[in-house]
Amino acid sequence: MPLLRLLAPDAAAELMPVVLSQLFLPTDRVYQDAEFSLYHYPRVYFGRIQPFDRFIYYRPLGKSRRRSDSLHYFGYGRLGQWFPDPMQSDHRFVPIISGDRFKDLVPITEPDGTFYETEERRTPQFQSAVRTISETAYWRILTAGGVTQVELNSLPDTETIAASPYPLPLVAAPTDPFRPISDIPPGAGYVPRGDTKLNIYEAAALQERARADHQRVLHVIQREVARRGGATFYNNNVDLFAKLGERRYLIEAKSLNRAADAVGRMRYGIGQLADYSYRYESELGGANRVLAFGTLPTAENTWIGHVMDRESVAFVCSLEDRVVALNEAAQSLPFVSPE
Repeated sequence: MPLLRLLAPDAAAELMPVVLSQLFLPTDRVYQDAEFSLYHYPRVYFGRIQPFDRFIYYRPLGKSRRRSDSLHYFGYGRLGQWFPDPMQSDHRFVPIISGDRFKDLVPITEPDGTFYETEERRTPQFQSAVRTISETAYWRILTAGGVTQVELNSLPDTETIAASPYPLPLVAAPTDPFRPISDIPPGAGYVPRGDTKLNIYEAAALQERARADHQRVLHVIQREVARRGGATFYNNNVDLFAKLGERRYLIEAKSLNRAADAVGRMRYGIGQLADYSYRYESELGGANRVLAFGTLPTAENTWIGHVMDRESVAFVCSLEDRVVALNEAAQSLPFVSPE
């Protein structure tokens, strides 16, 4: 059930909706956003973004070119629980757990010249990237965008997706070119595919990429591959693809925010590896599959390694500045530290 439905009406009313400015092109941004997946923001806005806020997306003018949705409200949704940016202590990420585009773009003013945000002729503070708005302004923008209460309540959310079995195969699953990297990119490392909106599974996967333990394990693996003369790549789906001589490795990293989530993270990760192995079969060339946890699972979950041995998946995790093997299939990996 979408998380939106689990919130009592009075709980939702206690939150003040926000408008989030979202530039489209990464070249126009100074933040590590992934539209409809992650919002990245500095300390000045910490107090304005609360867990499970409702939001409206606003498209400001970019430096590159004017778009058809520039100076319009173009989407809506709900935010999740924010988490720290592991690279910048004065920044945070907040996942966008549900959201969609408006059926109709909404201009900044109503026909009579009243600004939607302020509900009067007073100009909104467009220079501020995160702006709180009233309940009535929020609903007026939603209505103008063609959103009904039923549609609002029926949005799928990434938290439900991440806690469910990974679907195989995805229907009409998108692909994305592999990009060489010399280091793990900050945030989600997402590059937009034109105007194509992220599907809910991509959004859920990207939300993990910005977390500290996810970043850490990929950094260590990428460093060890490079130290041995190998090459590393990634794209909007695949966390890391490594080449060492004739050997190929498809690596999916999973955050482990709670020890109780280890089994679910393992199942979801195996599903992603199977999906990407099929989706990118021509590029991967039968790569060895590796599941990398950002945090060492607890002792009662050591059986996970045996399950992955049966699935022919190597299981590793980061331990301080090393990558350690957690099952037999991982023992021969060249980037694993000796015991």
